[in-house]
Parts: sequence; C-alpha cells; structure tokens
Amino acid sequence: MDDPYAAIAPYYDLEFGAFDADVAVYRGYADYVGSPILELGCGTGRLLVPLARAGLEVHGLDRSPAMLARARARLEAEGLGHVPLHQGDMTDLRDFPEGHFRLVFSAINSFLHLETREQQLAALRAVRRILHPDGILILDLFHPTPAVLHAMDDLLRVDGQWPLPEGGRVDRFSTRRLSPAEQRIETTLYYDRTAPDGTVTRSVATYTMRYIHRFEMEGLLATAGYTLEGLYGSYQLDPLEDDSPIMLFVASRQPADARLL
Repeated sequence: MDDPYAAIAPYYDLEFGAFDADVAVYRGYADYVGSPILELGCGTGRLLVPLARAGLEVHGLDRSPAMLARARARLEAEGLGHVPLHQGDMTDLRDFPEGHFRLVFSAINSFLHLETREQQLAALRAVRRILHPDGILILDLFHPTPAVLHAMDDLLRVDGQWPLPEGGRVDRFSTRRLSPAEQRIETTLYYDRTAPDGTVTRSVATYTMRYIHRFEMEGLLATAGYTLEGLYGSYQLDPLEDDSPIMLFVASRQPADARLL
C-alpha cells in the first residue's frame, strides 16, 4: 500500500479530534518566538486549526495523502483554506527556505515514525537548516518506561468504540509487538465498522515506530547541532519524572561556528 495511513485517516479524529491538552504549549511558544511555524506530521490538522485561528502563519507537512486530504477538508470547513499543506517526508525538507521557520514541532509521537537512527538524524539536520537562528524545535515523545513498554507488548486491546455521524459505529482493536533490541513497536490496528443495518466491514493498518529514551534523544539533538533548552514531563511543563507520561524536548539550533569548537 502506497499510503499505510489511508486506513487510519477516516477514523483518526474519532479518537484525537477533540484532544487539545497540548495546544497551549505550542501557542505559548509561538507567542514567544513568532511565526512562521511548521508542524511535522500534521495528520488531519488538529493543531493547525487553533494556531491558524490565532493569526499565526502555519504550515503542515505529512507524508500521507489521506491524512492531508482530511486536514484540507477541516481547514476549509473552518474558513482556513489558506493554510499551506505539504506532502513529504520530514527527512527531506529541501523545498523550504533556509532559516525560515521560527517554530518547528512534531506532536504526539510523530517523530517516532522514523524507523532508524539515520532517519532521525536526517530529519533533525533537515529541520536545523530551515530553522531560524532564533527559532526552536519541539518534540513530543512518549516516555518509554519499563512499565509502559511491558503493558504494550503482545496484547490484544479494545481501544474504543465511537458512533459515526452517518449512523452505525466503529470499534477499534490493536496489537503491539515490541523488539527491545531494536527499540521497535510494530502496531496493527483493526477497525470494525458496523453499518446501521448491522453489516460489519473490517479495515487493517500496520505501522512501525522506533521509541527513543531520554539521553538517546539528547545525544541525537547534540549530534544534529542543537542545544537543549528544556525537557518536560507534561504539557504543563512539569519536570520529567520517573512516572511522567511524555518527554517534551525544546531545543534551539547551535550557531554554525559553535559546532566547530
């Protein structure tokens, strides 16, 4: 399948469409550094809408045509059809001008869809090129504690049931298989769509993520030419603790001459 997220796109907003716990983080940093802003892995545009509504110049990038189609429909429904959307991979940002963006961010584990260290470094270096000298990069990753990883592995989960606007419902089930040696999580999602007449249609989506530990991420940022400005364990910017659910990295680009020291 050319677009592995095509099966996810029709249902993505049922789960995440109303999620807004992280909006204040990006709004707050945008108020501080300004715009333009680029979201890497913008999906269906959940964060593009509130940022654009605030009068900020915001761009969205995603490699999934199906996700971008949903984002375009959402933006147009909100009267925000002027927001640019770009199809592409976050490892290749050559079409964007150097030093252009004041804020670049990747929300809710989008960065983890890069499956190798080489891809992760390529993305960080690509972002550094397009980041304004006074700009910042924000990465939102889940905190891979032993308890969290153990709870994921090799279990069939019932993730939720959602009514559909046109009637009927969708039930989602998932399985995840971990490879600690490779730091990989292979996820399979099963969407069972029940029509009003009781007919059930199943669609399946599979994708892989490579999770990252705290000091590994700090090393990646340093290698790619960033200075870590902050590390937080919540969207309220609490310190990272053992039981923090997320790791929120805030980094700035090092000057070119600093990398030679």
